[in-house]
Amino acid sequence: MKRSKLVTLVISGAILAGCDDRSGGGNWQYGDQPLTNNTYSPGYGYWHAPYSSWYPYPYNSYTPGLGYYHGGTYSESPHVSSITSSRPSIATSRGGFGRSAGGSSARA
Repeated sequence: MKRSKLVTLVISGAILAGCDDRSGGGNWQYGDQPLTNNTYSPGYGYWHAPYSSWYPYPYNSYTPGLGYYHGGTYSESPHVSSITSSRPSIATSRGGFGRSAGGSSARA
């Protein structure tokens, strides 16, 4: 993929994620219990326990040419953490990928 296409995809994904209002979306069903990696909830996405936040793609999912996705970014190797579950805070439970603690990246 040409670099200009990748930049366009990343910028487009960031704009879409920032415009996505999830404050009224999703039905929070987990209460105060800890969530494990890759817990999925419609309107929120996938829970990444080491980062205590929701993301659009599963924790350590692999995309050829980009790498392993975790915490809103890609790396060459899977993220290793002893944290396998964490609890959402009140602010996090409102959801949304556009938060500064949350992450989003375009996926090719």
